[in-house]
Amino acid sequence: MNKKLTGGRKRGGCIKKFKPDSPLISIITVVHNEKNKLQEVIKEVRSQTYLNKEHIIIDGGSDDGTLDILRKNDGNIDYWMSETDTGIYDAMNKGIEAADGEWFYFLGVDDVFYNRDTLKLIFKDRAIPIDIAMLLGNVIYGDERLFKSRFGKSMYFKNTIHHQGVFYRHNVFEQFRYGASTSGNQSTKHYRISGDYQLNFLLFLQRAKHIYMNKIIAKCGSGISMQGNLSGYIEEIFIRHEHIGFFKAIFFDTFTFLRYFYKKIFVSSQ
Repeated sequence: MNKKLTGGRKRGGCIKKFKPDSPLISIITVVHNEKNKLQEVIKEVRSQTYLNKEHIIIDGGSDDGTLDILRKNDGNIDYWMSETDTGIYDAMNKGIEAADGEWFYFLGVDDVFYNRDTLKLIFKDRAIPIDIAMLLGNVIYGDERLFKSRFGKSMYFKNTIHHQGVFYRHNVFEQFRYGASTSGNQSTKHYRISGDYQLNFLLFLQRAKHIYMNKIIAKCGSGISMQGNLSGYIEEIFIRHEHIGFFKAIFFDTFTFLRYFYKKIFVSSQ
């Protein structure tokens, strides 16, 4: 196991603060052995015209030169950490712990913001009610498919919020973490693929308030939870069973299996 290494501007005492007309946005990126893509995502965050932002990068102990990229960009990153982890959601939780923003956003190494002004158009000079927990928007896949985030009863069937299509207010993570149960205690299961669905489903059950912005936030690659493998569908079923019980969940499980077989038979063959 490699030892924990850290760096970035925060270590030098450069701490950004909340401003009423420009809330601090924490952009969290997790990476493992993706040094070339990491350099691009650092440039991507820096290119945003919205100024009150911080970039948090959590590396899972890469051995491909990623650490060299982090050190080279030490003055361009607010905080970075490199150590082994137990998976993507463990790394994301570490990013949450390191972030100081009013709003949290997760940007993968395969993702880019829709344009240079994306954050400014969402946050600059905009008063967002204090009880709003989520800001939802749309994303575009590499093949130009549009994904519109939805937060409602459709959450019983599947995750209808794209991970790059949502900003979470910081206090969401004072109550929840990836892998947390409805009581706030650690979950009895550890989800390696569908942890984002679990978080969004818990927020839905808690009736968290949100605003849907009909804006494109990012252009994205295919994340681990979007790749259509059987494990992701099984985790989705376990999440419902854990949080709403077997008898209520079994109805929605049928649709999960239908989605899996449809994708396997019709989509994979194309």
